[in-house]
Amino acid sequence: MGQLKEDNVWALAASLQEWSLVKESMKPTIREILVESRVPAVAVAVLLVWSLNAMIEALQDPVLNAMGYLFTSIANVGIPYSPWGFRLWERILTDRTLEYFYYAIIELMAAWLLSKWAYGTGPFRSLNAYWIRLNMRNRA
Repeated sequence: MGQLKEDNVWALAASLQEWSLVKESMKPTIREILVESRVPAVAVAVLLVWSLNAMIEALQDPVLNAMGYLFTSIANVGIPYSPWGFRLWERILTDRTLEYFYYAIIELMAAWLLSKWAYGTGPFRSLNAYWIRLNMRNRA
């Protein structure tokens, strides 16, 4: 019984050595080709910029409304009149805000998935590593 297990181990080791030789002679995968190029780094950077833009768009209307309410209350020296419930315009602004939050989350997730697939790390760490590698290559 012990000899049978030992033979299986040696057979497995031999097949792993053969596989490493076969893998070396194979063409590179699409992932390896993309990592060598700048395409994933640029795509991750663009997705992060789009995500930041969507987040700014999402926060723009609520912040401006809050500032308008604050300035109105300061100018009136009291609390300004505000009817109960949502008016149509407030409903549209809320829907727009939620839509941009959704876009920001989707774009951030896309950047994270692409970075994780291409580099094996998150988007900020992969861009930092790419930036360092790019600077090291240009200084030689």
